[in-house]
Amino acid sequence: MGRFVFTASVGIWLGTVVCFSFIILPTVHATLEDRARHLLDHLFPRYYWTGIVCGLVSLAAVSLAPSTPVFPFGERVRLAFPVLVGLICTLVAQRLLLPRLSHPGIDRPPPVDARLHQFSVMLNTTTLAMLILAVAAVATR
Repeated sequence: MGRFVFTASVGIWLGTVVCFSFIILPTVHATLEDRARHLLDHLFPRYYWTGIVCGLVSLAAVSLAPSTPVFPFGERVRLAFPVLVGLICTLVAQRLLLPRLSHPGIDRPPPVDARLHQFSVMLNTTTLAMLILAVAAVATR
């Protein structure tokens, strides 16, 4: 049961990251142009909360599952590590970057804005890579 819950929560999180990064964001920026910021200010908090909830559920699934020879401690660590890294990246993006990026009234120089967006993309890419690694760890078992 723990492996199923882990796989489901990581799969939902991975699907959310892929859909948001490669379908929703490009479409919103291409079609809404000026109004994109308003829509994304409403979507990004939900996007990050989805990742946080899925990450916590998957970590709970591997840590609280009963210990069996089929699901030993070493495998739990192998499954939990990439999820933990992805969860940390998501928390940093939500708690540190989102408040700075979602205030349009603040006048920041363009290089600062570009660095914040670049850091956000790096965190999101790391989360994506870690989730793919977690799925690979489940699939190779």
